Amino acid sequence: MLRALVYLALVVGLSNLLLVPAIDQTLLARVRSAVAYLTAALLSVFRGDVHAVAERVFVGGSAVDIVNGCTGLDVAVFLASAILVFPAPWRDRLRGAALASVVVFFVNFLRVVTLCVLNESSESAFDVVHVYVWPAFISLVCLATLLVWIRSVTPEPARADV
Repeated sequence: MLRALVYLALVVGLSNLLLVPAIDQTLLARVRSAVAYLTAALLSVFRGDVHAVAERVFVGGSAVDIVNGCTGLDVAVFLASAILVFPAPWRDRLRGAALASVVVFFVNFLRVVTLCVLNESSESAFDVVHVYVWPAFISLVCLATLLVWIRSVTPEPARADV
């Protein structure tokens, strides 16, 4: 029960931290811009009509705004919190949370790239993939990442509460 409460506290606390205006306007704005510029950099290898301005990626005649839900931070909070409350040695937990966050950011980056391409080519496909396909896929990736990590660590022995 305690682990569930700690998980809930981590998720709520860290998620709400992402809503603080000072953090949004400084740290998160930089993350959003970085996602936009990295996406534009990758797509410009294949197309000449791609560029980023602040938190917006332009592909051809379309543009995609990178908002907080497009950074992967929210999903990383959920996954890292689950790893941090698992009964494993702290070194394994910290390493797992870091590696899981890298997985989330990489998959999320692929999400943004594909959505930028789809937005330019097919608005209806963009909507379906944005609302249904990618959220389901990222959820499955997070679950698989968590399960692979759990199988790779040795759980701490259960302690009897007195």
